[in-house]
Amino acid sequence: MMKRIFSGILLLSIAVLVLGACSNNDSTKQNAEKETTGDVVATVDGKDISKKDYDKELESMKATYEQQGMTADQMDSKMLADLEQSVLDQMINAELLLQTAEKDGVSVAQKELDAELEKIKTNFADEKQYEDALKQNELTEKELMAQLKKQMTVIQYLDSKIGKVEASDEEIQAMYDQYKQQVEGQKQTPEELDKIKPELEQQILAQKKDEQTTKLVEQIRKDNEDKVKIHKA
Repeated sequence: MMKRIFSGILLLSIAVLVLGACSNNDSTKQNAEKETTGDVVATVDGKDISKKDYDKELESMKATYEQQGMTADQMDSKMLADLEQSVLDQMINAELLLQTAEKDGVSVAQKELDAELEKIKTNFADEKQYEDALKQNELTEKELMAQLKKQMTVIQYLDSKIGKVEASDEEIQAMYDQYKQQVEGQKQTPEELDKIKPELEQQILAQKKDEQTTKLVEQIRKDNEDKVKIHKA
């Protein structure tokens, strides 16, 4: 449970969960150098992605699949290979996005980091449970703060590039009609539109942000593919 609380906090979450969809496998295979270097799985514009971090993210993703009823033992070789590639692409895209944000001058104030850390601590009953969660995730508070800084930098950059998104009444109505049809098809009574309108609006806004984030990262990956070197065999 405590491991999953942190999964919503760290870099490969919130803003960058969608980045795996931005992989450019064909281009990567053509342009990246694939070498077995032991402790490094990829290099992004001079910044190494360690095998330790990669393995940790891969295990976390496998755990997510397992919660959905799909264990690693049930995956065939292609599914495992696709999963491994997806995790690697997520990490490469996340690093590219972070580097782009930093080059763009995005910075996070210490007071913002401190406030975010306090929010995180409210997920735990007491300080001991929080410290136990850090240990289970093999993190120190300093490392957690460093990862928080990366994530918040990325989010600020995305917000500045994507800007404000809105959901029109027509879009909300269309989503409601889809929801209503699905519920009625299950012989159930749908909620009234006015009751679930805020929820539908948030879903539309999230979808639009995800789509725009994906497009932005696809472009960043395309523009920087020559800076990506894969060492993972």
